[in-house]
Amino acid sequence: MSRRTFRYVPFTIEQDPVAEPEYAACCVSGDEVECGACSITYNCPELVEEWQWRHAQETGHRRYRRNFGDYAVMRPPAGVVVREKAVLPVSAPCEHRKTEKRAGTTYCRECERQLYL
Repeated sequence: MSRRTFRYVPFTIEQDPVAEPEYAACCVSGDEVECGACSITYNCPELVEEWQWRHAQETGHRRYRRNFGDYAVMRPPAGVVVREKAVLPVSAPCEHRKTEKRAGTTYCRECERQLYL
């Protein structure tokens, strides 16, 4: 059995400057049933607030659930080289046609997995 050493690398998580954040709001006013009206997704909060003001003027509703979404990237500290994980080709799944018994358990001869029959 081979040994591996894992080292802690203090990555920082930052907002992705390439992707724009997303803002939206849904009206949750109502006693027994929520209104359910939702704005479209905007790239700035001011447009969502404008939608809330218009909806409040039309309906008198005053309670909203606001949603914010963004993309994040993880960056290693300067000077640290991080190797990318190798992508292995996907092969066809084993059908476990050739089996053998080892110490009372069944294994596939091709993929070496233990089979629970």
